[in-house]
Amino acid sequence: MYLIYFDESGDTGTFNSPTAWFVLNAVLVHEQAWLESLDALRAFRRDLRTKYGIPVQNEIKALDFRYGRGPFKGLHIPRSQRFEIYRQFMEFEATLNVRTFSVAIDKAGASARGWEPRTAAWQFAMERVQHYCERNDDFATVYPDEGHGFFIRALMRQMRRFHYIPAHFGGPARSLKIERVLEDPNERQSQESYFVQMADLNAYATHRHAAIAPGKHVPSTLWDKLAGPHGDVRLLEVNGLSGGPTGIKRFP
Repeated sequence: MYLIYFDESGDTGTFNSPTAWFVLNAVLVHEQAWLESLDALRAFRRDLRTKYGIPVQNEIKALDFRYGRGPFKGLHIPRSQRFEIYRQFMEFEATLNVRTFSVAIDKAGASARGWEPRTAAWQFAMERVQHYCERNDDFATVYPDEGHGFFIRALMRQMRRFHYIPAHFGGPARSLKIERVLEDPNERQSQESYFVQMADLNAYATHRHAAIAPGKHVPSTLWDKLAGPHGDVRLLEVNGLSGGPTGIKRFP
């Protein structure tokens, strides 16, 4: 069984929105690796407390690195060093027994094709979870950050019973029911889940990737740090047919 944690970067608005992209990230942790990964995360946070004074129990969000707020408040750590710590987060994640992928939605392009950005992101994500579980002959449960539970629950229930995808090389659409995801989504408060916080950092790293929406004062290579010396934790197959940055499904 895979426990899959989700978080977002950007908003879904298409009018007067400060962001052109909406990003959804998934962190996949197998049940057999869950406790080991959690213990490693706790040890890493204790190490950050020793080195920089960052409290172990405080939630760390991606934007805290940019603006020096949250757990960084009062620590007087300059932005360049804060993003060095962000890089350490990503390189640490690359040592864990987890996998991750992102879906990046160009909101204007999706809307022009009749897609609502959040619906597109979650639909593409669930399709990839279904494929991954099929290949590994396993199942998954979903843990999104709180705030959109009704929407996600309704979409997953629909996709579990009736869902078709277009054939990539032409021909009729084929059925792809999301049958490998068990139960309704179980929302998590991000401040209570290191794994949701990891998904938040991954989502923002995706958002500011050089191929998506690079931002001023934000390194565009953070997502690439997930290719560690012992392997790449990014799911390469999520965009194996469509191409693009490693582990990122872009639409359109």
